[in-house]
Amino acid sequence: MAPLLTRGRVGAALLASLALTLLVALLVTLLVRLGLSFAAADTRQPAPPAARLKEHPALRALPPRLAWAWERPEDLRWLPADAGVAWLHSRILLQGEQTLVMPRAQPMQVRPETVLVPVVHVDASVRQPPALTAPQRQRIVAQLLRAAARAPSRVVQLDFEVRLSQRAFLADVVRAARQALPADVALSITALASWCASDTWLQGLPADEIVPMAFRMSRDSAMLRARLQAQDGRFTAEGCGRAIGSATDEPLAGLRAPRHYVFSPRPWTPAAWAAHPFDTAPVAAD
Repeated sequence: MAPLLTRGRVGAALLASLALTLLVALLVTLLVRLGLSFAAADTRQPAPPAARLKEHPALRALPPRLAWAWERPEDLRWLPADAGVAWLHSRILLQGEQTLVMPRAQPMQVRPETVLVPVVHVDASVRQPPALTAPQRQRIVAQLLRAAARAPSRVVQLDFEVRLSQRAFLADVVRAARQALPADVALSITALASWCASDTWLQGLPADEIVPMAFRMSRDSAMLRARLQAQDGRFTAEGCGRAIGSATDEPLAGLRAPRHYVFSPRPWTPAAWAAHPFDTAPVAAD
């Protein structure tokens, strides 16, 4: 009986060893397949933000400081050589189903070599809320194309502050404008500061530059100022870190961006420009 018992034990051991070998092989196969799946998934991941947001060549050529010149007579021939002008090219009023286009009517004087960026400003009527139709979108895009045609800088800016219910329309305008503009023309858009802070709905839109306006921040002012201070004076949301807008009557020290746009509620003077704080700190290279 002893030899039979020994052979039985040996057989059981062999079966156990074979089962363990098969189990290990199955586990290895499963791990390999999982590894390949993860690798394949990794190759489909979107590029990191820095790679997606390479700066448009026309924007790289802009000076680090630009004065917004609104609808009033302006003599800006005194601006320093490292400054440009983002000038109001035209204003559009959306009212019901109407689209009223008003070209600039006030004179502006600059030196011949000053870099100019035309701005198309859009207002949505409060008394007669706009219908936000396709023809209205097309009129805005057409005006951006006209402005771009007069821009040796190859940059055009859209200034359009919208309500929550109008965001989809602005997004459609940005997409349509980027598609219609020549590839060598950069599309810049202004943005409420909150759109580049806690409410980052602009992410993914094909604007080449987003300019968060760190002024006239209304009830969000205290929160946004605290956030900017905590973020070393920068807007860190995707697409919002290369430019910033500020105002002479609401100077906010410590704002940092490679490019500053500055608004003045009164006609520009050399003293107002010299008194404004600028920090054109670079961002990480793409």
